[in-house]
Amino acid sequence: MSLRREIIDVSKELLLKEGFAKLSMRKIANRAGVTATSIYLYFKNKDELLLALVEESIERLTSALKGAIDPSADPVKQLEKLTRTYVDYALENPQEYEIIYMVRPEEMPKYPREKFQQVRDIYEMIASIIRSGIEKHVLDVDDPMISAYTIWAQLHGVVSVVLSKRLDTRIPKQPFLDHAIDQIIHGFIIQRTPA
Repeated sequence: MSLRREIIDVSKELLLKEGFAKLSMRKIANRAGVTATSIYLYFKNKDELLLALVEESIERLTSALKGAIDPSADPVKQLEKLTRTYVDYALENPQEYEIIYMVRPEEMPKYPREKFQQVRDIYEMIASIIRSGIEKHVLDVDDPMISAYTIWAQLHGVVSVVLSKRLDTRIPKQPFLDHAIDQIIHGFIIQRTPA
């Protein structure tokens, strides 16, 4: 394993355990068994290290979502597959997922403008499917980007309930996830009245 990879892995572990405010280059160095100076060969400060962690996590989530898209499928089926992939990825990779969202905005270093495109790619994927659904008259949406963001926000809420262990113990997890995804998607489908 490369030293850079080890620094990232140790930083991720400490960030999740102690939070960004308590994360320090000295702690990372101690845990990795190197000098703090060694870390500065790869990252100029703690902010740059955090951005690298977030960027890597976003890349992995985006890659999983892109791999789930089947352009030949019906737009509703594509949305269902994308939302299930999002939820599955978050629950199977909770550390990666939490890295993206755990740092409060006031703690977050200024995110370079060009990096925002990676985050926007997720919404764009959803919005593109929604546009296709509008063209095929199966989805009823006024603004595809707002709807894409709404879908993401709902999925994030569902995932957060499960990851934070706040799901009511009387509610089984898988039926809750299935029902939530179904409700999210079907809120956008044009309801056809029988002839």
